Amino acid sequence: LDRALVVTLSLSTKINMMARYTSVWSFLVLLLASQCMYHVESLSPSTTPEQVLLSQLSALQKDDMMGVYQYASPNNKRRTGDIQTFAMMVRQGPYKSLIGHKQADILMTSNIAASKQFLVRVLPADDPTRTSSNQKVVEYWWSLSRCQVGPNAGCYMVDAVIPNL
Repeated sequence: LDRALVVTLSLSTKINMMARYTSVWSFLVLLLASQCMYHVESLSPSTTPEQVLLSQLSALQKDDMMGVYQYASPNNKRRTGDIQTFAMMVRQGPYKSLIGHKQADILMTSNIAASKQFLVRVLPADDPTRTSSNQKVVEYWWSLSRCQVGPNAGCYMVDAVIPNL
């Protein structure tokens, strides 16, 4: 039970499939994700990269920095620092649109060597300076790979989130 996957409904977030997926498994995971948002209680080698991504998106939507940080790989944590520094980085600059976002759509997935990439389009929270017809969308590339060391060895974790400028 410590590795159970808990599924919680989220009315404000819907993951839409907008690209072809190479495997039936990926399609089924993303089909389920269009109706609910994942929250992974604890990582295991059987946790899919899609589940990790969806869990991190859910934590970002809730402004749950501990939840976001738990999916960062050891190398990512070395680059970004402790949780306070990480949270400050995420809440500023090109990442601030992720906090409290209204919607996230996975546009594309790809495999490069041993890592998995996802292109995600985010509709940020309401901006009082914009009308509904000119809402800004922002895209990010998520890169995940299996962790090689530590308590999460063998688990997919987030190596980087890069704005798609």
